[in-house]
Amino acid sequence: MAASDAVDNFTNDSAMMIAWERALESKRPDALFVDPLAEALAGTKGETLSAGFGNMSQMFGFEDWAAFHKTWVAVRTRFIDDRVKECACGFKQLVNLGAGMDTRPYRLECYKAFANGSFNVDMKVVNDGKARIFERVLQAPAAHCPVHRVDLDFKDEERTLATELGSDFDAAAPALFIAEGLIMYLGALGKIKLLKDVSAMAAPGSVFVLQYMDASESEVAKSTPGALDNALSKEDATRELTELGWTDFEFSKFGDERLDFARFPTGRFPPSAAFSFCVCIRREDINAEVCEDLCHGSRSA
Repeated sequence: MAASDAVDNFTNDSAMMIAWERALESKRPDALFVDPLAEALAGTKGETLSAGFGNMSQMFGFEDWAAFHKTWVAVRTRFIDDRVKECACGFKQLVNLGAGMDTRPYRLECYKAFANGSFNVDMKVVNDGKARIFERVLQAPAAHCPVHRVDLDFKDEERTLATELGSDFDAAAPALFIAEGLIMYLGALGKIKLLKDVSAMAAPGSVFVLQYMDASESEVAKSTPGALDNALSKEDATRELTELGWTDFEFSKFGDERLDFARFPTGRFPPSAAFSFCVCIRREDINAEVCEDLCHGSRSA
């Protein structure tokens, strides 16, 4: 199989689009980050997929702003990079949920702090494709920390983070959990299962960085059957995560002060809740018994 075929046969097309958009950002003189691996990961599909998504700008409330998604990817990538750098000195492990084509363990030196490593969780078919690309296209680049592959279909009712993270993950130690571009694809039941799965494995002091889609301000979403199944409102996220033992919530949406980086055209559009983040901390008073109950609950969900 040729190197280009290894990329283009990769199941998760959206990952190639995101990689292409990260590559575009990396070439800017004022780049918010530099990802030297992104262009190879985009294959021949990434550019086409990105252009097609840009044509949907009006549906997302960004009329005549074809670059809206390229800008969003640049902003969200930098936002998460900054959160990782903030947390690196206090954690020895990171769990990347729906890791796709993520390259942070290879491009961010702060990953050296994660002595237990980065646990990259995704479906087996996605992980198989990524492994081929990293070996055949990228020639097995060196990571800054151990990288653990974890195969998991997030909708699987029998398998959870508790059953699949393995012995390398220290369940008694706090961890940084990242869910980027994932929860909005899991549906009404799957999105709650994800929150429960993470909570079952999050020791007190853990941090959860959750990107989600808030459709509460979108008339298009409200009129589209099923659209709200994939969405969370700020109120939904606060309620569900509070019940699961999280606190100190910080919410941001594309275009506000923390999700701008001088890239969002504030004179043309208001901040968009459809592209949102929640960052929260696992309560210190959560004990092992509560976590064990969540583990059993998510296994039997």
